[in-house]
Amino acid sequence: MIFFIQKEMVRIKKQLFLKNGLIMAVSALIIRSMNLFFRVFLADRIGAEGIGLYQLTVSVYIFFAAAATSGISLTTTRLYADFSARGEYGKAKDAVRKCLIISVIAGTVLGGLLFLSANFSAEYFLRDERTAPALKLLAPSLPFMAVSACIRGYFTARRKTLPTSVEQLLEQVIEMGVFAAAFALTKPDTLAKACCTAVLGTTLAEVISFVYSLICYAVDIRKLSCKSAAADGLLKKILPVAVPVTANSCLRSGLGAVENVLIPSGLKKNGSDSADALAQYGMVSGMAMPIVTFPSVFILPFASLIVTEMSEAFARHHTKSIRHIAEKMFRLTLLYSIPVTMLILFYAGDIGENLYHNHNVGKFLVLLAPVVPFMYLDSVTDGMLKGLNEQTSYLIFNIIDSVIRVILTYLLLPTWGIWGIVAVIVISEVLNTVMSIARLVKVTDIQIMVFDWIVRPILCIVTPCLLAKPIPCHFTVKILLCLGFYTGMLFLTKKKTVCQ
Repeated sequence: MIFFIQKEMVRIKKQLFLKNGLIMAVSALIIRSMNLFFRVFLADRIGAEGIGLYQLTVSVYIFFAAAATSGISLTTTRLYADFSARGEYGKAKDAVRKCLIISVIAGTVLGGLLFLSANFSAEYFLRDERTAPALKLLAPSLPFMAVSACIRGYFTARRKTLPTSVEQLLEQVIEMGVFAAAFALTKPDTLAKACCTAVLGTTLAEVISFVYSLICYAVDIRKLSCKSAAADGLLKKILPVAVPVTANSCLRSGLGAVENVLIPSGLKKNGSDSADALAQYGMVSGMAMPIVTFPSVFILPFASLIVTEMSEAFARHHTKSIRHIAEKMFRLTLLYSIPVTMLILFYAGDIGENLYHNHNVGKFLVLLAPVVPFMYLDSVTDGMLKGLNEQTSYLIFNIIDSVIRVILTYLLLPTWGIWGIVAVIVISEVLNTVMSIARLVKVTDIQIMVFDWIVRPILCIVTPCLLAKPIPCHFTVKILLCLGFYTGMLFLTKKKTVCQ
C-alpha cells in the first residue's frame, strides 16, 4: 500500500514539474521574443554604438543587481524546500518572512551605493561620463528587484510558476512600453539621453512588477493554514547557501563589468576609434548573443525548477532519483541544443539580415553557434549543482572562468580585435561547462551516452539541413521543415534501438 502511495506521489510531482515547466517555457518564449524585438527596436533607434553604450551601463548595474537578488532567491527556495520536505511548514513560513526582510535591507543599501557611486563608476571605471545619469536612474530599482527575487524564490519552492511568469511578462511589457513612449515624446538628441530613456523603462518596470509580486505573495501565504513557527538557527542555514551564491554572482558580474570595460579599450588599441569600438561591442553583445541565447527559453525554466527537485531528493538522500533526474536533464538538453547549433550555422546569414539588416551579425553567429550546447548544458548543470548543495564548487568554477575571461580579453583584443571577443566567449563557455559537468558526474555518478545523446542528434539534424538548404522558400519555413524531420528521425532511430 505504501509503495502505491509513493508511486502516485511521484507521478503527481512529475505532472506538476512538466506543467510548471511548460508555463515557464511559454512565458519565457514570449518574454525572450519581446526582448529580442526590443533589441532590434533599440538598434534601429540608437544604432550599434548606442547599443554598446547601453551594454556598458548595464554591466555595472548587473553587478549590483546580482548582489541584491542572486543569493536571496536561491536561499528562499532552498530554505522553504528543506523545511517543507520535513513537514515543518510553520518554520518554512517564518524563513520566507525573514528572507523578505533581508531582501529589503540589502536592496536599499545596494541601491544607495549605486546612486552614490554613479559618477565615480562612469568617470574612472567605465571611462564614459555619458553613463552616469543612466546609472542613477537604475539605482532606485534595486530594493524592488530584491524583494521580487525573494518572492520568486518562494513561488519556485512552492512549485507555482504562473505568478512569477506573469510578473516577468508584465515587467518586459512595461519596460518596452515606457521606452517607446518616452522615446517618442522626448526624441533624445544624444546617446546619453537615449540611454537614460531606455533604463527609465527598466526602473518603472521593476516597481510595478514588485507591486504585483507582493500582492500574489500576500494572497498565497494566507492559503497556508499552519501558523508561523520560529525557525531557530536560521542564520546558520542562510549563510552556507547565500554567501557562496552571492559571492559568485558578485565576482562574476564584477569581473564581467571589468571585461566589458576592457573590450572597447582593447578594440581601440586594435585601431578602432571610440564610436566604432562601441559599435563592434554592441554588435556581438547586444545583437548576436541575444539570438544565440534566445532558444534557451525552453531549457532554462526546467533548469530553474530542477533546483527544488534536486534539493528535496538530496534532503531525503534519494541517490537513485538524483542520478535519474541528472541523466534525463543532461540528455534532453543535448537533444535540444544540438539542432539549435546546426540551424544557426546553416541560417546565420538569413537571421542577421532579416533581424538587423546587418550581414556582419551572421558572421558572428556562425562562430558562436558551436558553443550553444555548452552554454545550455552549463545552465542546467549549475541548477542541479545548486540543488545538491554544491554552491562552493559552483563558485570556484565561475571565478576561474571569469578571471580567465578578463585575462584573455586583455591579451587578445589588442591583437585580434573583434574576433578576440568571440574567442573569449567560446573558450569561456567550454571551460566552465567542462568543469561543471565533471563535478556533476562525480557527485551523481551519471553515465553519459555519447552516441545516443550526441552523435545521433547530430546525424538527425544535419541531414535535413543539407536537404532543405537549396529549397527556394523563406528560411523560417526551412527551419520548421528541418525541426519536423529531426523529431521524426529521433523517434524512428529510438524505436530501432529499443527493438534491438
